[in-house]
Amino acid sequence: VSAALVLMNPLNGHVLAMCSLPDFDPNNYSRIDDLRVFNNTAIFTPYEPGSVFKPITMAAGLDLDLITPLTTYTDACLLEINGHKIRNAEQKCYGKHHMTEVLEKSINTGVVWVEEKVGNERFYDYVKKFGFGDKTGIPLNSETSGDISSLQKRGEIFGANGSFGQGLTVTPLQLASAYSAIANDGKLMKPIIIDEKRYVDGRREKTQSETVGQVISSDTSRQLQSMLVSVVENHYRAAKVDHYEVAGKTGTAQIPERGKYSAERTNHTFAGTAPASRPQFTL
Repeated sequence: VSAALVLMNPLNGHVLAMCSLPDFDPNNYSRIDDLRVFNNTAIFTPYEPGSVFKPITMAAGLDLDLITPLTTYTDACLLEINGHKIRNAEQKCYGKHHMTEVLEKSINTGVVWVEEKVGNERFYDYVKKFGFGDKTGIPLNSETSGDISSLQKRGEIFGANGSFGQGLTVTPLQLASAYSAIANDGKLMKPIIIDEKRYVDGRREKTQSETVGQVISSDTSRQLQSMLVSVVENHYRAAKVDHYEVAGKTGTAQIPERGKYSAERTNHTFAGTAPASRPQFTL
């Protein structure tokens, strides 16, 4: 069992908390048997995110005016792309739903439909703009960049799998940064771990917030935030907080092992922001 958590301010990129399991006692670090516990999972361990990646696909479709939250889609139940079969979780078939419901019910075939409208090349560009495939630049040792190279391979299957978070890897910090951009009017901020440096001579050097880029329009940001509020309100009610609206998405992803996906082991993720209308926290 392992876990990681990142809590940040989406408006300025300040990392407010970061922790991971398994952990160690720094007072007795020499007693550790497995050196892997020294890794900061939040920045060092990329993984396939699964359905928590679906809002990135929706962001691309919304931003390119190819869909709206109320665009309808009829579930094909089974897709065959380049000789590969894609189904929904538990092989469910959902019928006709609009895009907000595609996120609420986490319909794989629905986001594949959106990605096909966007196209593999433009989808890759949006994934890249959200910061995936690159290090965030946070000044901590051993940050990794994840791997989105599959999206550049020939064949529609790679974009289709990527649309629901398979076949690519991300870090928890990258994911938190991307959800922060969705909440922050589409602006991606560089994560900040050091608020201020204080020198012995009394000087103080405040770390300035840095905008990496405008990933999506502010209109797309507002639409997607509303869709993610519906996900929490109508699906993942465990994330609800009294008197506040929370915008978020869950993901359950099979873990690849020795060339195939494990039938038993999974990674579970929740990513979201609150309060949804005036975001202060991304988790």
